[in-house]
Amino acid sequence: MLHLDFDNTKINIIYEYENELPIVYFKVIFKNSGKIAEKYNAGCASMLARILNEGSNDEFFKSLEYRAIELYAKSSFEHFQINIKCLKEHFEFAIEKLQELFLNIRFEEKILQRLKTLALGELASLNTDYDYQAKRLLNKNVFKEEIFASGLDGTKESIEKITLKELQDFMSKNLVLDNALFVFGGDIKENEVKIKAEKICQILKRNTPNQNKNYKLIDESIEVSEQKITEQAYIYFCSPFNIQINDEKMHLAKLALFILGQGGFGSRLMEEVRVKRGLAYSAYAMLDVNLNYSRVFGYLQTKNESANDAKILVKEVFENFIQNGVNEKEFQLAKQFLVGSMPLRYESLAKRLDIMLNEYLHGLKLGNLKEEVQKIKNTTLDELNDFIKAHSEITKVSFASIENES
Repeated sequence: MLHLDFDNTKINIIYEYENELPIVYFKVIFKNSGKIAEKYNAGCASMLARILNEGSNDEFFKSLEYRAIELYAKSSFEHFQINIKCLKEHFEFAIEKLQELFLNIRFEEKILQRLKTLALGELASLNTDYDYQAKRLLNKNVFKEEIFASGLDGTKESIEKITLKELQDFMSKNLVLDNALFVFGGDIKENEVKIKAEKICQILKRNTPNQNKNYKLIDESIEVSEQKITEQAYIYFCSPFNIQINDEKMHLAKLALFILGQGGFGSRLMEEVRVKRGLAYSAYAMLDVNLNYSRVFGYLQTKNESANDAKILVKEVFENFIQNGVNEKEFQLAKQFLVGSMPLRYESLAKRLDIMLNEYLHGLKLGNLKEEVQKIKNTTLDELNDFIKAHSEITKVSFASIENES
């Protein structure tokens, strides 16, 4: 972690030097500036990313492609980021183009209308993506907040309402120095990192830093469904999980969920629902814990006539998991996989930078994942089963499904 003092503000920089290849990776992340920062119309953050990806003029991306420079913006639920990947010899040019982009964003009505048409077309195509529809149905019913009623791109109605002024206001309030975090990696020295970061800082405006927002699931089990013409049922489910991202027992949560449903074949859900009963083509349950909310999240696909039986079995698996915990064989296999696969997670610079970035954004110290794996290595079966029994809230499973009309 490096620090840059600029305009009486300490800017944090995540950095790793590696010169095996003459490549530089760069990200500027605007914290808490994604979908959660939208004030009026859902999809505003995503639309701003589309605008930025139009470049500063018609020749913008041609000059980048000629030098094999990747430069793009994207918005997630929590954050907004701009990414660059290029050869070391072209990094200076890439930073200059990023400065140019920030100073000449194409807030033009003609471009906005074209991007709206594109976004509406993509949204319309999702009407037959029943995985997407089931997930949306689940989220808008298990969370009270309106923000979960739509995906990152918003709805047809919200997209049509987005204006140039709204996009300009969103940018001036969120894509600011006070929300910025930089990531540098590759063949670039520390002193050059700070010089390049300062160049970007100079073109960013100031504003009050955005704060994180917390959301809670409803405190009850619900079951909702929609009928479509489909040959199979798409079922998504979740349950509350009372744990924070920085909890000292997070390693136990990861072990437990790997055994319950995240480990694929061999996991409790897959074995019970698919292998033994043949009630689903796939069945997963995973840990979905971040700064905004904490839950167990899962899905399965099955025949329409098997949908109800599959839901009942998922509940039974969760209840049995809480009551009886895990056995020695499951425990050892899960530990072996999570510990043994650790080197693969750090095998490339891009992966290492993403791990460090996630640790920082979640308020954890850099290197937390390595410490967590060591904790998993030292965990005993009794510790894990005591933890599992203490979290009976995960048996409050809610379901959303897209099933055949008949």
